[in-house]
Amino acid sequence: MMKSIVVTLDGSKSSENACSLALEIAGRTGAALVGLGVLDVPWVTAPRATPIGGGSYQTHRNQELLAKGRESLRQRIDAFHVRCDAAGVSCGAIGAEGDPVEQIDQEADRHDMIVIGRDTNFHGDQDHDIGETVERLIHDNPRPLMIAPAEIPPTADPNIVVVTFDGSVTASRAMHMFLLLGLADGREIHVVSVNADGAKATAMAERGAALFRNHGVKAEANGVKSTGDPGATILGAANAARAGRLVMGAFGHDGLLRRTFLGSTTKRLLREATMPVFVHH
Repeated sequence: MMKSIVVTLDGSKSSENACSLALEIAGRTGAALVGLGVLDVPWVTAPRATPIGGGSYQTHRNQELLAKGRESLRQRIDAFHVRCDAAGVSCGAIGAEGDPVEQIDQEADRHDMIVIGRDTNFHGDQDHDIGETVERLIHDNPRPLMIAPAEIPPTADPNIVVVTFDGSVTASRAMHMFLLLGLADGREIHVVSVNADGAKATAMAERGAALFRNHGVKAEANGVKSTGDPGATILGAANAARAGRLVMGAFGHDGLLRRTFLGSTTKRLLREATMPVFVHH
């Protein structure tokens, strides 16, 4: 059962949704929250092209940006405390300076899960599909992540969960971790498997659903016969079910999650899912 969760605070819309998501999970599980805001000092102070004699200007600029960043960080931490107090959730908060992934890694060792916004990066750059911080954490951090998108449609029901299962080790591990952390309790579980052979897809989905049933959690097996893009098939199934959660392995050896880290299917699911995605590897 889950005891504590790290939730990242960067001021983006997806980070706001991550905070709401963490509060909802804490309310269900009784887990404590630790809000973590990071001032990305390496990014702020990185050398930039300047004209001759411009070194003093850059030093002054860096000092101003760091001061503004520290004030913004303080405000985010204060707002996090207010939200937790209003929800009656036990919390702590940390303001750190340095490389964001390194700071999250160090704090996450003490906790069970990381909840983070999909475009989180701690320095305001929004020109990307998935934040670099999120990609690095998926690849390197051993803790499961719950990744919140910037926009969640009101039709998405947090009590409905679509679990992707392709038979790979990572998909099985993600499914098992979601279950053991108590995140499946009281939810409607749909295990979805995709294969060009319909019988194989159904058998695979039944294998995944059996794990939930063995723990007393109702689960429906959905084998989908398809030779098309598995990412589109999974997203279609999740949207049709009005799912408020999607569970998947970070990368797999075959099936719907490909060998390469954040390959096309994995990245599409993370980029286009309109519901929070639970990821583990």
